[in-house]
Amino acid sequence: MQKRNNNILQMRNVKSFIWFLCFIAFLGANITDAEAQKPRVIVMTDGEVDDHSSMIRFLLYTCDVEVLAIIETNSIFQRVGHSDEDWYEKQLAAYAEIYPNLIKHNPDYPTADRLREISVIGDEDEDHLRGLRDKRWELIPGAEITFRPDDWKDTPGSDKIIEILLDENPETIYLQAWGGGNTAAQAFYKLKTEYPDDYKRAVSKVVMYNIWYQDGAGNYIEQEHPDVTMIYCGSFAGSWNYRSQKNTYDFIEHNVKNDHGPLGALYPQDYVSEGDSPAFFYSLKNGLRNYEDPTFGGWGGRFEKTTEFDHVYRDAVDEGDKLKSLKIWVDQVNSDFEARMDWCVADRYEDANHAPIVCISGKVDKTIASGKMLTINADKTNDLDGDKISFRWWQYKEAGSYDGLVELKGAESTKVSFKAPEVDEPRTIHLILEVTDSGSPSLKGYQRVIVTVEP
Repeated sequence: MQKRNNNILQMRNVKSFIWFLCFIAFLGANITDAEAQKPRVIVMTDGEVDDHSSMIRFLLYTCDVEVLAIIETNSIFQRVGHSDEDWYEKQLAAYAEIYPNLIKHNPDYPTADRLREISVIGDEDEDHLRGLRDKRWELIPGAEITFRPDDWKDTPGSDKIIEILLDENPETIYLQAWGGGNTAAQAFYKLKTEYPDDYKRAVSKVVMYNIWYQDGAGNYIEQEHPDVTMIYCGSFAGSWNYRSQKNTYDFIEHNVKNDHGPLGALYPQDYVSEGDSPAFFYSLKNGLRNYEDPTFGGWGGRFEKTTEFDHVYRDAVDEGDKLKSLKIWVDQVNSDFEARMDWCVADRYEDANHAPIVCISGKVDKTIASGKMLTINADKTNDLDGDKISFRWWQYKEAGSYDGLVELKGAESTKVSFKAPEVDEPRTIHLILEVTDSGSPSLKGYQRVIVTVEP
């Protein structure tokens, strides 16, 4: 046992040293707050069966975000919610069993008791959904308001949101609506009416990622609380929802449900069917910087601002396909999930795979003048498992404002170079570095570099 503990400590020390090398590489750079801390998230779930699957995956990524609250709600499809059932409590109990293993692979996992402390019940009042079933496909950005929460009762969920938004921390809150958003609507209404001096500061912190508008909250919030950034995701349907990944029966059977611990054993479906998972993919700090801007793109999809509102975004249609920005990552996301399921049962750090740690020299936001050459260096990148790693740089054209492709030299090496194009006004070019290891499953580490080209 002492030898095992020494091995774990040794691996953690190595990991800390690698991160120290990255820190040295960043010295002198102005690191943004978004790069310096974990995204702060609130999850609202209506307890549908695919929410059960999404929650199992989410629990394995709680080390990568700061979970502020988990709130059980209802929706058009789950009109009274499922908080009277013990599905979530069973998952937390299973998570507690595997927690000693998880922290060997990442010490930042919250305890099950901590997650219980911040789990509350939100709006499950079926009366707040009257008449909406027949209108469910009409609830899209810009539709008319169907309900207002003026006379609704407070819930522990709405009170929790208010408490979080009123704190002095100015950092963004990533509020995820896996089901309905009525709990948030009630919180925003109360903030506006009872905390007028703090209201704008509080709601301006919110980026609310909506898996559809699954009740009347979306249209109410976008019109009555316009300082809230609203993301409307419809592209989950066809990429992550029911029947979208029917090639994953064996994956779930062998890599999740069986021989991977009590949490995986609770996975309720026979294949990957997690319509709500993109909501938390968006907030993960994995180097793609998805959460910094809806237009960037990443595991949680890419979005474009609507013409009707300043802070409302819908699915981007890239190359004529609104599913593309989610589907291009599906296999990579599932491989990462597979590795984390291994963490649930791997007694030692070295008994499972971990993504490479990607380290860019200097800032991850760079500026260059037209016609100049730029070289970006990632030679401090490492893999703590000792696997061989390969490099691939590519331009995420749709994410940048430069409408063209640059010629990348060294696109499969640690250093990439390109000549800045001629522009008449500042334009951005988004470069993605993917570092792939030779482990099993093969995993990728990422870093996005945003280059501003000036005339």
